[in-house]
Amino acid sequence: MKRTGIFIAALAISAVVSAPAFAANVYETLKANPQFSMLVKMIEANDLKFRYSTGDITVFAPTDEALANQPGGVDDMLSGENPSVKENARALLLYQIVSGRHTPASLEGKVTEATTLQRGKVVIDGTKSPIRYGHSEFGANVAGDAITASNGIIIPIDALPIPVFEETTPPPAQ
Repeated sequence: MKRTGIFIAALAISAVVSAPAFAANVYETLKANPQFSMLVKMIEANDLKFRYSTGDITVFAPTDEALANQPGGVDDMLSGENPSVKENARALLLYQIVSGRHTPASLEGKVTEATTLQRGKVVIDGTKSPIRYGHSEFGANVAGDAITASNGIIIPIDALPIPVFEETTPPPAQ
C-alpha cells in the first residue's frame, strides 16, 4: 500500500513538471508589462482586445514613454466614448499589427512590405538602425528587444506610427 502511494505521488509530480507552462497571448503579455499600460488602456477602450488575443501577429507596440511624448497627446483615445475618435483610434491601433511573426533579426538588412490588420500596407525598413516601422516622417523606430507571446511577437517602438496614404487625383471629367 505504501509503495502504491509513493508511486501515485511520483506520477503526479512528474505530470506537473512535464506540463507545458501557460504561454500568455499578445494582449495578456502587453497587460502584464508596465511599459505598455497606456497602450492596453487604448486597446480596452476601443474594444480591440480580441485582435491582440488571436491569430499569428507581430505588434509594433508604442511604449508609455512614446505615447506620453505623442504630439497632441492620446487622452482622447483612452476613453472610447466619441464614435469618431474611436474609429480613428481603432485604425491607428490596427495599423500597428501585421500578420505573421516578424523578429527584428528577420527584418534586419532589408526593406519589408507587410499587410496591417488595418488592411493597408506598411514598410518596415530593416536597412536602418534602429529598424523603422512606417513612413519616414510619421513612423516609429524599434526601441527595445522583442517579446515573445503565444500568438506572436511584440516589438517596442518609440512613437505612435500614423499611416500615410498616397494622394490620388481623380481623372478629369469628360
